[in-house]
Amino acid sequence: MTVTADRYTPPSPGSKIIVVGGGCFGLSTAYALALKKQYQITVFDRQPIPSPDAASTDINKIVRMDYANDTLYMHLAVEAFGLWDQWNKERAKKNLEPVFHQNGVLLLSGKDKLSDFERNSIRNIREAGYGHFIEEYKCPEEIIERFPAFEKAVKKGYNTGYLNKAGGWCNSSEAVKHIYNKCIEEGVQFVIGEQKGCLDKVHCDTKNPNTVVGIKTKDGQTHYGDLVLLTTGSWTAGLVDMHNQVVATGQQVIHFQPPENLRRLWEKLPVWLGDISNTGFYGFPCNADGKLKVGRHHSGYLHPRVEDQVSVPRTQVTNATDTIPISTLREFREFLDHFLPETTNLDITFARMCWYSDSIDGDFVIGPHPQFKNMIVACGDSGHAMKFIPVIGFKIREIVEGRDTEYSHAWAWRNMDAKDTKLDGIRADSLLQRVVLCEPNNDEARMATEGEFKAHYFSSLAPQKSKL
Repeated sequence: MTVTADRYTPPSPGSKIIVVGGGCFGLSTAYALALKKQYQITVFDRQPIPSPDAASTDINKIVRMDYANDTLYMHLAVEAFGLWDQWNKERAKKNLEPVFHQNGVLLLSGKDKLSDFERNSIRNIREAGYGHFIEEYKCPEEIIERFPAFEKAVKKGYNTGYLNKAGGWCNSSEAVKHIYNKCIEEGVQFVIGEQKGCLDKVHCDTKNPNTVVGIKTKDGQTHYGDLVLLTTGSWTAGLVDMHNQVVATGQQVIHFQPPENLRRLWEKLPVWLGDISNTGFYGFPCNADGKLKVGRHHSGYLHPRVEDQVSVPRTQVTNATDTIPISTLREFREFLDHFLPETTNLDITFARMCWYSDSIDGDFVIGPHPQFKNMIVACGDSGHAMKFIPVIGFKIREIVEGRDTEYSHAWAWRNMDAKDTKLDGIRADSLLQRVVLCEPNNDEARMATEGEFKAHYFSSLAPQKSKL
């Protein structure tokens, strides 16, 4: 990698700042920069916001402060709580539903003891003075008494854990809309469209090929700027050489539409994590539309493109019939048959791949790209960024303005080798084994068909063991 000798120069007042990508990082940063009233900010995106194939476009995401020993994110989550509350107040004035639902996050473990992740989370939360958020359960009966809906899960071995009363979930699509509107109110300009809003390549000075002077979009137009921010999520590694610091990985989510009796029971649930550092599974209460979402946070799937083997997202925007791999469908059904067995007789009504920008070590990658002058990358969400959308832009703004902070140090370019890859703390016990999505001659990696999501298929699928 050729690294430019020039040091990063923060934008001066009046600078034109181009933000590529209108998701979590991009909108939050555009809003924070706009509040300074000294930059001209334009956001480019190929899709209407919220983009239908962005990871942030979803019915819900977890808002938690439980980060084991990664206390930087714990404190950032606490800071975000106050802004989530403010957003709810802003929406209430407009007769809009809240975007943050503080109904708690229940972390359950198996084998009669807390996992390392949960034990370290409790310790650090208490040491930081937030012990009043924690409701720890000393025996299985306490969990059942508090959450009768999980009685069967407890009896199947998920019999210890705690509730963090400060956490909950956000309606992530609505949160994206909310900050998009705040950007509009602050004068941020938007260029949207598959041609005019879609990045073709960053545009460099012909005399200084490592100096970025703007972007070129798919319609052939060149847009000049003093600084370019790539906030392109899981697409980033496919747009600029990230030297293996991030990789696009496909994760899986499914929805159920339970009958009224189960809906009434499950709409009162907290967000739950089912021994997540080992299994990867988590879920939510039923939302206002009666949808119950369950997801898996694990090492994920790759989708390498032919020309250079860089993994890029494969979504339902370009592959409308895509669902999730058949092997993962089995794993969902097998897990839920133990944890929430009422789902065994329910059809899965929706399934999709959710694409992470997985960083090499689980930390965000936010800072000047070492190969190019006048370009900052903000990616590496690693599946845990959405909870920070109200506050992350202010931390990125500090990086844009060249300030030396604990966040600029933690998220700076690492130059780590691919062999040193590790998953974020909540996936610490997961096997780092990434399979190629729809890999030829691998039936386990094919997309499940619509009929295989019917409840009656489970009896034939469940006995089969995944080869992953």
